[in-house]
Amino acid sequence: MKIPFLTKPSIKKVTGEAFGTERAQLTTLVNEFLQELPELLAFFVVDIKSGRMLVSYTSQANFDPYKLTAYNTKAIKELQKALNTSWLSDQQMNDLAIVLEDQFHIIRLMADKRRYCYLAVKSSDTNMAIAREIMRTLVG
Repeated sequence: MKIPFLTKPSIKKVTGEAFGTERAQLTTLVNEFLQELPELLAFFVVDIKSGRMLVSYTSQANFDPYKLTAYNTKAIKELQKALNTSWLSDQQMNDLAIVLEDQFHIIRLMADKRRYCYLAVKSSDTNMAIAREIMRTLVG
């Protein structure tokens, strides 16, 4: 039996630190993802240099993208350093796919290479290849 006040509520809200036209553009991007992946658990865009959360969306109260931002930003920076080595210098990072027991997480650099997008979906709701293709199509 589910008791309503003990069940964590769903949050379906766009937040973040971007403002003005950048906020409008990124909010539009979030809405495009929601049209393609209505079952989206989380989506956010982060500035790599500052680690600042520009826009975020989550459908779950217990999913805190701010806690993941520092780890993901560090991972992106370390991968970029690794790509500066001589044997990888002709390569570039497209995305990072993380497969968990019941979730897929995808991190993809945006076209400007200054920001990255992160999305999370349940593996029972979305195929990994479809999620990656939607990310590639919408982010570039």
